[in-house]
Amino acid sequence: MDVSFKRPIDEKCVVLPVFGALIHDYAYEGPCRFGNKDELTHEFDEMAAAAGLKAFNEKLVDKLSGPDIELMDTVFAANSDEFNLLQDTIGEIEALKGRFDAILLDGNPMPFWAREVYQHFDCPILIHTDTGAITMSEVCDAHNRGYDNVYATLYWDDVRDRLRCIKVMKALAHTRTLKMIRHESDLYLTDDFEVAADFGVSARSVNLHEVVDQLDRSDGFNNHTLPERRAYNLSKDEEAEAEKIADELLDGAKDVFMDRDKLLKSVRFNVLTRKLMKHFGCNSFTAQCKECCATTRLNHEQVTFCLGHSLNNEAGIPSACEGDMNALHAMVVMMCLSRKAPYQSNTTPVVIEDGEIYGAMWFSPHECMDEYPNKLYCTWHATPNRKMHGFDLDDEYGVGPFAANAGFGATIRYDFNDHIGEEITMMRFNPAGTRMLVYKSKIVGGTGYDRYGCPEGPYFPLEDRDGAFMEQNEFGDHTALVYGDYRKDLKLLAEMMKIEYVEFTD
Repeated sequence: MDVSFKRPIDEKCVVLPVFGALIHDYAYEGPCRFGNKDELTHEFDEMAAAAGLKAFNEKLVDKLSGPDIELMDTVFAANSDEFNLLQDTIGEIEALKGRFDAILLDGNPMPFWAREVYQHFDCPILIHTDTGAITMSEVCDAHNRGYDNVYATLYWDDVRDRLRCIKVMKALAHTRTLKMIRHESDLYLTDDFEVAADFGVSARSVNLHEVVDQLDRSDGFNNHTLPERRAYNLSKDEEAEAEKIADELLDGAKDVFMDRDKLLKSVRFNVLTRKLMKHFGCNSFTAQCKECCATTRLNHEQVTFCLGHSLNNEAGIPSACEGDMNALHAMVVMMCLSRKAPYQSNTTPVVIEDGEIYGAMWFSPHECMDEYPNKLYCTWHATPNRKMHGFDLDDEYGVGPFAANAGFGATIRYDFNDHIGEEITMMRFNPAGTRMLVYKSKIVGGTGYDRYGCPEGPYFPLEDRDGAFMEQNEFGDHTALVYGDYRKDLKLLAEMMKIEYVEFTD
Protein backbone atom coordinates (compact mmCIF):
# COMPACT_ATOMS: atom_id res chain seq x y z
CA MET A 1 0.00 0.00 0.00
CA ASP A 2 1.25 3.49 -0.86
CA VAL A 3 3.47 5.06 1.80
CA SER A 4 5.54 7.07 -0.65
CA PHE A 5 4.86 10.31 1.24
CA LYS A 6 7.15 11.32 4.11
CA ARG A 7 5.79 10.09 7.42
CA PRO A 8 6.42 11.83 10.77
CA ILE A 9 8.53 8.85 11.83
CA ASP A 10 10.79 9.41 8.80
CA GLU A 11 11.96 12.78 10.12
CA LYS A 12 15.51 12.98 11.44
CA CYS A 13 17.19 15.37 13.84
CA VAL A 14 19.96 16.86 11.71
CA VAL A 15 22.92 17.64 13.97
CA LEU A 16 25.83 19.98 13.31
CA PRO A 17 28.76 18.78 15.44
CA VAL A 18 31.28 21.45 16.45
CA PHE A 19 34.57 20.34 17.98
CA GLY A 20 36.49 22.99 19.89
CA ALA A 21 40.20 22.97 20.64
CA LEU A 22 42.61 25.34 22.39
CA ILE A 23 45.89 25.65 20.48
CA HIS A 24 48.55 27.69 22.29
CA ASP A 25 51.00 29.85 20.40
CA TYR A 26 53.82 29.42 22.91
CA ALA A 27 55.10 26.81 25.36
CA TYR A 28 54.63 28.05 28.90
CA GLU A 29 53.12 27.09 32.24
CA GLY A 30 50.86 29.15 34.45
CA PRO A 31 47.75 29.14 36.69
CA CYS A 32 45.69 27.09 34.22
CA ARG A 33 48.43 25.22 32.33
CA PHE A 34 51.02 22.68 33.31
CA GLY A 35 52.93 19.78 31.76
CA ASN A 36 56.23 18.65 30.32
CA LYS A 37 57.96 21.10 27.98
CA ASP A 38 57.31 19.04 24.84
CA GLU A 39 53.59 18.83 25.77
CA LEU A 40 53.22 22.61 25.81
CA THR A 41 54.23 23.46 22.27
CA HIS A 42 52.00 24.77 19.50
CA GLU A 43 52.80 21.67 17.45
CA PHE A 44 51.83 19.32 20.26
CA ASP A 45 48.48 21.15 20.70
CA GLU A 46 47.80 20.85 16.96
CA MET A 47 48.58 17.13 17.07
CA ALA A 48 46.37 16.63 20.15
CA ALA A 49 43.53 18.61 18.55
CA ALA A 50 43.73 16.50 15.38
CA ALA A 51 43.66 13.30 17.43
CA GLY A 52 40.75 14.60 19.50
CA LEU A 53 38.81 15.55 16.37
CA LYS A 54 39.37 12.10 14.87
CA ALA A 55 38.26 10.35 18.07
CA PHE A 56 35.23 12.64 18.31
CA ASN A 57 34.10 11.85 14.76
CA GLU A 58 34.46 8.13 15.42
CA LYS A 59 32.46 8.48 18.63
CA LEU A 60 29.70 10.35 16.79
CA VAL A 61 29.19 7.46 14.39
CA ASP A 62 29.41 4.85 17.12
CA LYS A 63 27.03 6.54 19.56
CA LEU A 64 24.57 8.50 17.41
CA SER A 65 24.06 6.50 14.22
CA GLY A 66 20.48 5.35 13.75
CA PRO A 67 17.15 6.10 12.10
CA ASP A 68 16.41 9.23 14.17
CA ILE A 69 19.64 11.24 13.80
CA GLU A 70 21.51 12.60 10.78
CA LEU A 71 25.09 13.81 11.29
CA MET A 72 26.56 16.67 9.29
CA ASP A 73 30.30 17.10 8.80
CA THR A 74 32.00 18.38 11.93
CA VAL A 75 33.00 22.04 12.13
CA PHE A 76 36.42 22.47 13.74
CA ALA A 77 36.62 25.52 16.04
CA ALA A 78 40.23 26.27 16.97
CA ASN A 79 40.94 28.89 19.66
CA SER A 80 44.29 30.53 20.35
CA ASP A 81 45.69 31.03 23.85
CA GLU A 82 44.50 34.64 23.58
CA PHE A 83 41.00 33.18 23.18
CA ASN A 84 40.62 34.27 19.57
CA LEU A 85 39.08 31.97 17.00
CA LEU A 86 41.62 31.09 14.34
CA GLN A 87 38.95 31.30 11.62
CA ASP A 88 35.44 32.67 11.12
CA THR A 89 33.68 29.68 12.65
CA ILE A 90 30.45 31.61 13.27
CA GLY A 91 30.40 32.50 9.58
CA GLU A 92 31.01 28.87 8.69
CA ILE A 93 28.01 27.82 10.80
CA GLU A 94 25.92 30.71 9.46
CA ALA A 95 26.48 29.39 5.93
CA LEU A 96 24.89 26.10 7.02
CA LYS A 97 21.89 27.70 8.74
CA GLY A 98 18.61 26.09 7.76
CA ARG A 99 20.20 22.70 7.23
CA PHE A 100 20.53 21.62 10.87
CA ASP A 101 18.11 21.22 13.76
CA ALA A 102 20.61 21.21 16.61
CA ILE A 103 24.24 22.04 17.37
CA LEU A 104 26.45 19.73 19.41
CA LEU A 105 29.48 21.40 21.03
CA ASP A 106 32.26 19.11 22.19
CA GLY A 107 35.97 19.23 22.93
CA ASN A 108 36.95 22.54 24.50
CA PRO A 109 34.17 24.97 23.56
CA MET A 110 35.51 27.78 25.84
CA PRO A 111 32.90 29.88 27.70
CA PHE A 112 33.15 32.94 25.47
CA TRP A 113 32.95 30.79 22.33
CA ALA A 114 29.90 28.89 23.61
CA ARG A 115 28.26 32.26 24.28
CA GLU A 116 28.96 33.32 20.70
CA VAL A 117 27.14 30.21 19.49
CA TYR A 118 24.01 30.50 21.60
CA GLN A 119 23.73 34.22 20.94
CA HIS A 120 23.80 33.64 17.20
CA PHE A 121 21.68 30.48 16.84
CA ASP A 122 18.29 29.84 18.43
CA CYS A 123 18.15 26.10 17.77
CA PRO A 124 18.77 23.55 20.56
CA ILE A 125 22.45 23.59 21.55
CA LEU A 126 23.96 20.65 23.43
CA ILE A 127 27.25 21.10 25.31
CA HIS A 128 29.05 17.81 25.85
CA THR A 129 32.60 18.13 27.15
CA ASP A 130 35.13 16.00 28.99
CA THR A 131 35.10 18.33 31.97
CA GLY A 132 31.78 18.74 33.71
CA ALA A 133 32.86 21.90 35.53
CA ILE A 134 33.37 23.71 32.22
CA THR A 135 29.97 22.58 30.96
CA MET A 136 28.27 23.77 34.14
CA SER A 137 29.76 27.24 33.80
CA GLU A 138 28.74 27.57 30.18
CA VAL A 139 25.20 26.28 30.65
CA CYS A 140 24.72 28.34 33.82
CA ASP A 141 25.81 31.44 31.90
CA ALA A 142 23.39 30.65 29.06
CA HIS A 143 20.40 30.02 31.29
CA ASN A 144 20.98 33.13 33.37
CA ARG A 145 21.07 35.16 30.19
CA GLY A 146 17.69 33.73 29.15
CA TYR A 147 18.94 31.16 26.64
CA ASP A 148 17.00 28.09 27.71
CA ASN A 149 17.75 26.30 24.43
CA VAL A 150 21.17 25.28 25.81
CA TYR A 151 21.46 21.83 27.39
CA ALA A 152 24.20 20.04 29.31
CA THR A 153 24.86 16.37 28.58
CA LEU A 154 26.89 14.08 30.82
CA TYR A 155 26.86 10.81 28.85
CA TRP A 156 26.59 10.02 25.16
CA ASP A 157 23.23 8.42 25.96
CA ASP A 158 22.13 11.88 27.17
CA VAL A 159 23.16 13.35 23.82
CA ARG A 160 21.28 10.70 21.86
CA ASP A 161 18.15 10.93 24.01
CA ARG A 162 17.92 14.71 23.66
CA LEU A 163 18.47 14.55 19.92
CA ARG A 164 15.71 11.95 19.65
CA CYS A 165 13.39 14.30 21.54
CA ILE A 166 14.26 17.05 19.06
CA LYS A 167 13.35 14.61 16.28
CA VAL A 168 9.96 14.00 17.95
CA MET A 169 9.24 17.74 18.12
CA LYS A 170 10.28 18.08 14.48
CA ALA A 171 7.99 15.18 13.56
CA LEU A 172 5.07 16.94 15.27
CA ALA A 173 5.85 20.18 13.47
CA HIS A 174 5.81 18.31 10.15
CA THR A 175 2.61 16.37 10.83
CA ARG A 176 -0.14 17.20 8.33
CA THR A 177 -3.44 15.49 9.05
CA LEU A 178 -6.21 14.61 6.63
CA LYS A 179 -9.27 15.05 8.83
CA MET A 180 -12.47 13.57 7.45
CA ILE A 181 -15.50 15.43 8.76
CA ARG A 182 -19.23 15.69 8.23
CA HIS A 183 -19.09 19.42 8.92
CA GLU A 184 -16.78 21.61 10.96
CA SER A 185 -17.96 21.70 14.56
CA ASP A 186 -16.80 22.41 18.07
CA LEU A 187 -16.74 18.72 18.93
CA TYR A 188 -14.50 18.60 21.99
CA LEU A 189 -12.15 15.97 20.56
CA THR A 190 -11.27 18.04 17.50
CA ASP A 191 -11.09 21.52 19.00
CA ASP A 192 -7.47 21.45 20.21
CA PHE A 193 -6.43 24.50 18.23
CA GLU A 194 -4.07 25.71 20.94
CA VAL A 195 -2.18 22.42 20.76
CA ALA A 196 -1.97 22.65 16.98
CA ALA A 197 -0.53 26.15 17.27
CA ASP A 198 2.04 25.09 19.86
CA PHE A 199 3.16 21.84 18.29
CA GLY A 200 2.99 22.84 14.63
CA VAL A 201 0.52 20.13 13.58
CA SER A 202 -1.96 21.18 10.92
CA ALA A 203 -5.11 19.57 9.54
CA ARG A 204 -6.76 19.56 6.13
CA SER A 205 -10.50 18.86 6.36
CA VAL A 206 -12.29 16.84 3.70
CA ASN A 207 -16.01 16.11 3.68
CA LEU A 208 -17.29 12.59 4.29
CA HIS A 209 -19.74 12.68 1.38
CA GLU A 210 -17.06 13.76 -1.07
CA VAL A 211 -14.85 10.88 0.10
CA VAL A 212 -17.54 8.20 0.13
CA ASP A 213 -18.67 9.12 -3.39
CA GLN A 214 -15.18 8.27 -4.57
CA LEU A 215 -15.72 4.65 -3.60
CA ASP A 216 -17.71 4.51 -6.84
CA ARG A 217 -16.12 2.11 -9.33
CA SER A 218 -16.50 4.47 -12.32
CA ASP A 219 -13.77 6.53 -13.96
CA GLY A 220 -14.23 9.40 -11.50
CA PHE A 221 -16.83 11.55 -13.22
CA ASN A 222 -19.82 10.17 -11.29
CA ASN A 223 -19.18 12.10 -8.09
CA HIS A 224 -22.08 14.53 -7.70
CA THR A 225 -20.18 16.42 -4.99
CA LEU A 226 -17.43 17.12 -7.56
CA PRO A 227 -19.58 17.43 -10.70
CA GLU A 228 -17.11 19.08 -13.08
CA ARG A 229 -13.80 17.57 -12.07
CA ARG A 230 -12.33 14.13 -12.08
CA ALA A 231 -12.52 12.63 -8.61
CA TYR A 232 -9.93 10.31 -7.11
CA ASN A 233 -11.76 7.02 -7.47
CA LEU A 234 -9.61 3.91 -7.16
CA SER A 235 -7.78 2.81 -10.28
CA LYS A 236 -7.74 -0.78 -11.48
CA ASP A 237 -4.31 -1.23 -9.92
CA GLU A 238 -5.55 0.17 -6.61
CA GLU A 239 -8.60 -2.10 -6.70
CA ALA A 240 -6.24 -5.05 -7.24
CA GLU A 241 -4.10 -3.83 -4.35
CA ALA A 242 -7.15 -3.78 -2.06
CA GLU A 243 -8.00 -7.34 -3.09
CA LYS A 244 -4.45 -8.44 -2.30
CA ILE A 245 -4.45 -6.78 1.12
CA ALA A 246 -7.78 -8.39 2.00
CA ASP A 247 -6.47 -11.83 1.08
CA GLU A 248 -3.27 -11.29 3.06
CA LEU A 249 -5.27 -10.27 6.11
CA LEU A 250 -7.44 -13.38 5.87
CA ASP A 251 -4.53 -15.73 5.20
CA GLY A 252 -2.52 -14.43 8.16
CA ALA A 253 -5.33 -14.35 10.72
CA LYS A 254 -5.60 -17.07 13.33
CA ASP A 255 -9.37 -16.41 13.53
CA VAL A 256 -11.77 -14.88 11.00
CA PHE A 257 -15.21 -13.76 12.16
CA MET A 258 -16.48 -12.04 8.98
CA ASP A 259 -17.01 -12.46 5.24
CA ARG A 260 -14.32 -11.49 2.74
CA ASP A 261 -16.55 -9.14 0.74
CA LYS A 262 -17.28 -7.04 3.83
CA LEU A 263 -13.63 -7.03 4.84
CA LEU A 264 -12.74 -5.82 1.35
CA LYS A 265 -15.02 -2.79 1.69
CA SER A 266 -13.04 -1.50 4.66
CA VAL A 267 -9.75 -2.19 2.88
CA ARG A 268 -10.91 -0.25 -0.20
CA PHE A 269 -11.80 2.69 2.01
CA ASN A 270 -8.29 2.71 3.51
CA VAL A 271 -6.66 2.54 0.07
CA LEU A 272 -8.78 5.55 -0.93
CA THR A 273 -7.87 7.56 2.17
CA ARG A 274 -4.17 6.89 1.54
CA LYS A 275 -4.63 8.16 -2.00
CA LEU A 276 -6.32 11.32 -0.72
CA MET A 277 -3.63 11.82 1.92
CA LYS A 278 -0.97 11.82 -0.77
CA HIS A 279 -3.00 14.13 -3.00
CA PHE A 280 -3.56 16.71 -0.25
CA GLY A 281 0.01 16.53 1.08
CA CYS A 282 -0.91 14.82 4.36
CA ASN A 283 0.98 12.17 6.33
CA SER A 284 -1.57 11.28 9.04
CA PHE A 285 -5.30 10.66 9.28
CA THR A 286 -8.31 11.03 11.54
CA ALA A 287 -12.06 10.98 11.03
CA GLN A 288 -15.08 12.13 13.02
CA CYS A 289 -16.68 8.72 13.13
CA LYS A 290 -19.56 9.70 15.43
CA GLU A 291 -20.77 12.60 13.31
CA CYS A 292 -20.09 10.67 10.10
CA CYS A 293 -22.05 7.71 11.45
CA ALA A 294 -25.11 9.92 11.90
CA THR A 295 -25.36 10.40 8.12
CA THR A 296 -26.09 6.61 7.76
CA ARG A 297 -23.73 6.58 4.78
CA LEU A 298 -21.30 4.31 6.59
CA ASN A 299 -24.10 1.86 7.22
CA HIS A 300 -25.09 2.14 3.55
CA GLU A 301 -21.54 1.59 2.29
CA GLN A 302 -20.85 -1.02 5.01
CA VAL A 303 -17.56 0.47 6.17
CA THR A 304 -16.01 1.77 9.36
CA PHE A 305 -12.63 3.46 9.73
CA CYS A 306 -11.24 1.02 12.32
CA LEU A 307 -9.27 -1.26 10.02
CA GLY A 308 -7.85 1.76 8.21
CA HIS A 309 -6.49 3.18 11.46
CA SER A 310 -4.86 -0.18 12.26
CA LEU A 311 -3.30 -0.51 8.80
CA ASN A 312 -2.10 3.09 8.87
CA ASN A 313 -0.47 2.84 12.27
CA GLU A 314 1.32 -0.39 11.50
CA ALA A 315 2.68 1.30 8.36
CA GLY A 316 4.08 4.14 10.47
CA ILE A 317 1.29 6.56 9.52
CA PRO A 318 -0.29 8.12 12.64
CA SER A 319 -4.02 7.52 12.54
CA ALA A 320 -6.45 8.46 15.32
CA CYS A 321 -10.09 7.62 16.02
CA GLU A 322 -12.99 10.05 16.39
CA GLY A 323 -11.25 13.08 14.93
CA ASP A 324 -9.19 13.31 18.13
CA MET A 325 -6.28 15.57 17.18
CA ASN A 326 -4.94 15.44 20.74
CA ALA A 327 -4.69 11.65 20.49
CA LEU A 328 -3.06 12.01 17.10
CA HIS A 329 -0.31 14.14 18.66
CA ALA A 330 0.26 11.38 21.22
CA MET A 331 0.37 8.76 18.44
CA VAL A 332 3.13 10.71 16.68
CA VAL A 333 5.15 10.98 19.90
CA MET A 334 4.81 7.34 20.94
CA MET A 335 5.45 6.03 17.43
CA CYS A 336 8.63 8.09 17.09
CA LEU A 337 10.01 7.25 20.54
CA SER A 338 9.28 3.53 20.45
CA ARG A 339 9.42 2.75 16.72
CA LYS A 340 6.38 0.59 17.38
CA ALA A 341 2.79 0.97 16.20
CA PRO A 342 0.70 2.45 19.05
CA TYR A 343 -2.83 1.53 20.06
CA GLN A 344 -5.12 4.52 20.64
CA SER A 345 -8.14 3.74 22.76
CA ASN A 346 -10.60 4.77 25.46
CA THR A 347 -8.75 4.62 28.79
CA THR A 348 -11.09 4.24 31.76
CA PRO A 349 -11.20 2.72 35.25
CA VAL A 350 -12.94 -0.61 35.76
CA VAL A 351 -15.23 0.14 38.70
CA ILE A 352 -16.86 -2.65 40.70
CA GLU A 353 -19.48 -1.78 43.30
CA ASP A 354 -21.87 -4.11 45.09
CA GLY A 355 -20.47 -6.96 43.03
CA GLU A 356 -21.39 -5.30 39.72
CA ILE A 357 -19.10 -3.92 37.02
CA TYR A 358 -19.93 -0.40 35.84
CA GLY A 359 -20.29 -0.45 32.06
CA ALA A 360 -20.32 -4.25 32.01
CA MET A 361 -21.08 -4.16 28.27
CA TRP A 362 -17.47 -3.05 27.72
CA PHE A 363 -15.62 -5.22 30.22
CA SER A 364 -15.68 -9.00 30.11
CA PRO A 365 -15.23 -10.59 33.55
CA HIS A 366 -11.66 -11.67 34.24
CA GLU A 367 -9.85 -13.23 37.21
CA CYS A 368 -7.61 -10.15 37.45
CA MET A 369 -10.64 -8.24 38.75
CA ASP A 370 -10.46 -10.32 41.92
CA GLU A 371 -6.69 -9.93 42.17
CA TYR A 372 -6.82 -6.13 41.78
CA PRO A 373 -10.18 -5.04 43.21
CA ASN A 374 -10.89 -1.46 42.11
CA LYS A 375 -7.27 -1.00 41.06
CA LEU A 376 -7.81 -1.75 37.39
CA TYR A 377 -7.95 0.41 34.30
CA CYS A 378 -8.77 -0.79 30.80
CA THR A 379 -7.84 0.87 27.51
CA TRP A 380 -10.30 -0.39 24.91
CA HIS A 381 -11.21 0.29 21.30
CA ALA A 382 -11.15 -1.54 17.96
CA THR A 383 -7.88 -0.38 16.41
CA PRO A 384 -5.03 -2.63 17.60
CA ASN A 385 -2.58 -3.75 14.94
CA ARG A 386 -0.04 -6.39 14.04
CA LYS A 387 3.06 -4.26 14.72
CA MET A 388 2.60 -3.34 18.36
CA HIS A 389 5.91 -4.97 19.33
CA GLY A 390 7.83 -3.27 16.52
CA PHE A 391 7.52 -2.48 12.84
CA ASP A 392 9.71 -5.47 11.97
CA LEU A 393 7.66 -7.92 14.09
CA ASP A 394 4.29 -9.56 13.53
CA ASP A 395 1.78 -10.19 16.31
CA GLU A 396 -0.96 -12.80 16.08
CA TYR A 397 -4.38 -11.38 15.26
CA GLY A 398 -7.91 -12.10 14.17
CA VAL A 399 -10.27 -10.29 11.82
CA GLY A 400 -13.82 -9.49 12.88
CA PRO A 401 -16.65 -7.02 12.22
CA PHE A 402 -17.54 -3.90 14.10
CA ALA A 403 -21.27 -4.15 13.33
CA ALA A 404 -22.95 -6.99 15.19
CA ASN A 405 -25.96 -7.69 12.98
CA ALA A 406 -24.82 -6.80 9.47
CA GLY A 407 -21.25 -8.02 10.07
CA PHE A 408 -19.49 -5.12 8.34
CA GLY A 409 -16.72 -2.74 9.39
CA ALA A 410 -13.55 -4.82 9.57
CA THR A 411 -11.39 -4.65 12.70
CA ILE A 412 -8.18 -6.29 13.82
CA ARG A 413 -8.93 -8.49 16.83
CA TYR A 414 -6.03 -8.77 19.27
CA ASP A 415 -5.94 -11.04 22.31
CA PHE A 416 -4.22 -9.15 25.12
CA ASN A 417 -4.47 -12.28 27.27
CA ASP A 418 -1.52 -13.55 25.22
CA HIS A 419 0.61 -10.73 26.61
CA ILE A 420 -0.03 -10.88 30.36
CA GLY A 421 2.95 -9.55 32.30
CA GLU A 422 4.26 -7.27 29.55
CA GLU A 423 4.97 -3.62 30.36
CA ILE A 424 2.95 -0.87 28.66
CA THR A 425 3.17 2.91 28.57
CA MET A 426 0.30 5.27 27.70
CA MET A 427 0.36 9.02 27.08
CA ARG A 428 -1.89 11.99 26.35
CA PHE A 429 -1.52 15.79 26.36
CA ASN A 430 -4.04 18.09 27.99
CA PRO A 431 -6.11 20.12 25.47
CA ALA A 432 -4.03 23.25 25.99
CA GLY A 433 -0.81 21.37 25.26
CA THR A 434 0.79 22.46 28.53
CA ARG A 435 0.83 19.12 30.38
CA MET A 436 1.59 15.46 29.63
CA LEU A 437 -0.12 12.53 31.38
CA VAL A 438 1.72 9.19 31.44
CA TYR A 439 0.54 5.80 32.69
CA LYS A 440 3.03 2.96 33.07
CA SER A 441 1.81 -0.48 34.08
CA LYS A 442 1.68 -4.13 33.03
CA ILE A 443 -1.00 -6.20 31.35
CA VAL A 444 -2.85 -8.47 33.76
CA GLY A 445 -5.67 -9.56 31.47
CA GLY A 446 -7.49 -8.93 28.22
CA THR A 447 -11.01 -8.43 27.01
CA GLY A 448 -13.04 -8.34 23.81
CA TYR A 449 -11.01 -10.47 21.39
CA ASP A 450 -13.94 -12.50 20.09
CA ARG A 451 -16.56 -9.75 20.35
CA TYR A 452 -17.80 -7.15 17.88
CA GLY A 453 -17.58 -3.37 18.29
CA CYS A 454 -14.78 -1.73 20.24
CA PRO A 455 -14.57 -3.40 23.69
CA GLU A 456 -11.15 -5.02 23.18
CA GLY A 457 -8.11 -4.09 25.17
CA PRO A 458 -5.84 -4.87 28.13
CA TYR A 459 -6.58 -4.63 31.84
CA PHE A 460 -3.79 -2.99 33.84
CA PRO A 461 -3.47 -1.90 37.50
CA LEU A 462 -2.49 1.52 38.85
CA GLU A 463 -1.38 2.10 42.42
CA ASP A 464 -3.47 5.25 42.79
CA ARG A 465 -6.19 4.26 40.34
CA ASP A 466 -8.82 6.71 41.58
CA GLY A 467 -6.29 9.55 41.74
CA ALA A 468 -5.29 8.76 38.15
CA PHE A 469 -8.94 9.00 37.10
CA MET A 470 -9.35 12.40 38.76
CA GLU A 471 -6.19 13.68 37.07
CA GLN A 472 -7.25 12.25 33.72
CA ASN A 473 -10.38 14.41 33.86
CA GLU A 474 -8.04 17.32 33.05
CA PHE A 475 -6.65 15.51 29.99
CA GLY A 476 -9.46 13.56 28.34
CA ASP A 477 -10.14 10.01 27.31
CA HIS A 478 -8.01 8.52 24.53
CA THR A 479 -4.39 7.59 25.21
CA ALA A 480 -1.72 6.13 22.93
CA LEU A 481 -0.31 2.81 24.17
CA VAL A 482 2.99 1.13 23.30
CA TYR A 483 4.69 -1.93 24.73
CA GLY A 484 7.65 -1.15 26.97
CA ASP A 485 8.61 1.47 29.54
CA TYR A 486 9.13 4.89 27.93
CA ARG A 487 8.81 7.10 30.99
CA LYS A 488 12.41 8.32 30.83
CA ASP A 489 11.99 9.41 27.20
CA LEU A 490 8.64 11.07 27.84
CA LYS A 491 9.86 12.92 30.91
CA LEU A 492 12.82 14.28 28.95
CA LEU A 493 10.54 15.23 26.06
CA ALA A 494 8.19 17.08 28.42
CA GLU A 495 11.17 18.98 29.83
CA MET A 496 12.36 19.99 26.38
CA MET A 497 8.83 20.94 25.30
CA LYS A 498 8.58 22.96 28.53
CA ILE A 499 5.39 21.30 29.66
CA GLU A 500 4.41 19.66 32.96
CA TYR A 501 4.92 15.90 33.31
CA VAL A 502 2.36 13.85 35.32
CA GLU A 503 2.88 10.13 35.95
CA PHE A 504 0.93 7.24 37.47
CA THR A 505 2.32 3.69 37.73
CA ASP A 506 1.47 0.24 38.99
